Order: sequence, then C-alpha cells, then structure tokens
Amino acid sequence: MHRLIVVLFFMVLASCNKTASNTDADNHATTGHMNVAAMSVRQPEGIRSHVFQSGLYKAVRKGKIRKSAVTDTGKVISRPKLEHVSMTDRIPLVKETYFGYQYRLFNLPADIRDKPVVKLRKVLIHPPMTLPDGSTSTGWDQTFKARVENEQVLGFDGYAFNEDYELVEGDWVFQVWYKDRKLVERKFFAVPPGQKQAVATTE
Repeated sequence: MHRLIVVLFFMVLASCNKTASNTDADNHATTGHMNVAAMSVRQPEGIRSHVFQSGLYKAVRKGKIRKSAVTDTGKVISRPKLEHVSMTDRIPLVKETYFGYQYRLFNLPADIRDKPVVKLRKVLIHPPMTLPDGSTSTGWDQTFKARVENEQVLGFDGYAFNEDYELVEGDWVFQVWYKDRKLVERKFFAVPPGQKQAVATTE
C-alpha cells in the first residue's frame, strides 16, 4: 500500500543538517551524490526553496493506516514519528523502507506570507507500478494546504514501501508546485537490495 507521509515540523533550522533528527507526522536530482549546500535556489515570483534533509528514515512510531482518495493505492499513514538515518538518494527496494526529504520555502510574496496557509501541489512520479486491480500507476498529483509560519513554509514529503508491487526500480521524483511554477524537486533512485548506496555530501 502507498503510504504518503506529510510531516509537521517541531524543530529549529539549526538542526537541519544533522545526520539524525526526529519528526512527528500529522497525516499523511540526479542519482549519485547530492550536494545539500547547493540545494537553495531562487524561484519565480521571488520564492526561494531549500532542501535541507533527504534520504532514508526509520519509523520510531508507526502511524495508523487510513483510506485516501488521493493516492494511487488508496492508503495513507497517519501520524507516524520518523527519524532521519542516512543522507542518500539511492533507496533499497525492501519492504518497510521509508524515504523522503524536508524542505523550506522562503522569500514568499506578501500575499502569501501574510496568510496562515498557502495552497500548493505535490507531485510524485515513479516507475510504472502494477496495482492489485491490474491497472498501472506512474504517480499522482495532489493539491494541499501548507502552513505559513514566520513568513516561511517547512514541509516534508516521503514514501514507504509496504507492498511487493511497490518495489519498482528506477527514478522516484518528488515535486512541489505553486500554481504553474515548480518550486522543489528531489529525485531518488530505487535499486535492488545489495547495491551500493550513494551517500549525500554536505559541503
């Protein structure tokens, strides 16, 4: 089952580049080395984004499974607690593997930063996956409301392999959009277990 994990942060940015941190969830690039320090880029309309943590996570506390009309498999995990364990963009195709990234949006336009929430889109593009009903999925596109605090947005997007049919090799691409403008993109490469994983640098 597809397990979408949307995380609300209770952390300060000073801890962003540590190799391990805990996160509580409310609801739900190229391969090779990632240079985290170079992930801050200027975006259209003045919005800037920064990916400050990425890679493998482990579930310190597994959340509850609930139905979702948004995901391609109809399931999400609610309120898991995740711990970041490794900066990498190579993800082993093993069940119960969690991966994702944390990002920050800042330099928001006045009409966004003065509101409590902003409407964004999350897009997931993954290799063709054959679902139990015989249909094929290559991802999904979801509109969501992100909380604006201190004139910025902190967010998380991720995935967990929980079913055999999800274990498909290739590029898994996560994106965040504002209107018709892409603000964030993070790419992972899912590989068979045993292949060497590339560890991201923090130059």
